[in-house]
Amino acid sequence: MKKFVIEKDKLAANSRRIQEKAGVPVIAVLKADGYGFGMEQMAKVLRETGIRMFAVTEPGDATRLRELGYTEEDILVMRSTAMADEVYEVVQAGAIATVGSPEAAYCLNEVAKGCGMQARAHVKLDTGMGRYGFLPDQYEELKLVYTANEGIQVTGIYTHFHSAFANEAATRAQYKQLCDITQRLKADGIDCGMRHAANSSGVFCYDDMMLDAVRVGSAFTGRIPAKTSTGLSRIGYLESRVIELRTVPKGHTFGYGAGCVAKDATRVAVVPVGYTDGFSVEKKKDLYRSRDILRYVLAELKKGRGKGNIYITINGQRARVMGHVGLCHVSCDVTGLDVHNGDTAILDVNPLYLSPLVPKEYV
Repeated sequence: MKKFVIEKDKLAANSRRIQEKAGVPVIAVLKADGYGFGMEQMAKVLRETGIRMFAVTEPGDATRLRELGYTEEDILVMRSTAMADEVYEVVQAGAIATVGSPEAAYCLNEVAKGCGMQARAHVKLDTGMGRYGFLPDQYEELKLVYTANEGIQVTGIYTHFHSAFANEAATRAQYKQLCDITQRLKADGIDCGMRHAANSSGVFCYDDMMLDAVRVGSAFTGRIPAKTSTGLSRIGYLESRVIELRTVPKGHTFGYGAGCVAKDATRVAVVPVGYTDGFSVEKKKDLYRSRDILRYVLAELKKGRGKGNIYITINGQRARVMGHVGLCHVSCDVTGLDVHNGDTAILDVNPLYLSPLVPKEYV
């Protein structure tokens, strides 16, 4: 038996804290199935706390939210696309499209006119993420989205901070680029609409960049990289139980490769959770600049000094995982601990890597 448990009261408290801190409307980002917490359940709790605008990346998620009864809320689809089938789904869902290129603007305009309607859109400015958006020096092309597309009603403009958790200078430079563009639009007599830039880290690291709205996703879960006090609670944990207890002698080994050896007679608890469930699974390293390699090496050295040990909680007590995490189980040292078969085991996992076979339970 295993399940991923999400505490509704903590999620609701986080939402209220975020709205208080922002002081402007909060756009709740529900991409990647609500960051692995379940889009449907997460949206329900957030709506109960007063959230009235959501954002997704997949057009199908906008359709799903509408089918779930979110008919009055605004839904922003944050992925700019020049694919007519995706644009059609955004338009049919009555969602707000993102336009990040002349091609995306042309596609949205044609699809909307073909549907006999005017589609709402937010313009995306690429200030360094390198994914979607007009570059700051493409002002004339960006301006045409507002002025030369009868099938598009532009109701907002935004960018995305890439280093709000770590680099204030870069973040302020991105913010200034967005503000410069919106000021140029205003000078040309154009209402740019809702301006938004701050993400989860931006909300808690800076007080002066909220603009007209903020986009928040990971902060709802209390899991953001910013090294600042947030007042948020980290939510979500994997729950299982001890299914067997045994004692192994000194010198006995654990796991594939026999990489861990018992220094003394050791009492072991077996918990049926492994990396197939998402436990001890992490994103692959994908940057290899000199400073990245140095950071990786230092992190591995810390682990080698015992700071990389993996622990789980059993019956309220920390227990160290022995050897490699298995596909479907872990063995834990519970020597001297008050642990019994059937006791609850709590494991920390990244819900984005949680197996779809593990049920989610909001409590």
